[in-house]
Amino acid sequence: MTDFTETTGSLARLAGVSAPTVRLYADQGLIEYVMAANRTRLYRRDSVDKVKSLLVERLANRGHRRSA
Repeated sequence: MTDFTETTGSLARLAGVSAPTVRLYADQGLIEYVMAANRTRLYRRDSVDKVKSLLVERLANRGHRRSA
């Protein structure tokens, strides 16, 4: 568990996104986390790059709706 060191807030600051965005990506299974004993989500430091790439992908797809 030692490689899970970043809290939701610290990961959000490092990646330049909001904490709810980090939690959304985690809840969707896009980034991995563990739950600490105090119920704090902890993420790997390398999740910063993953969050940034997800953000870029989301912005690139903005305005492009999929047809059903």
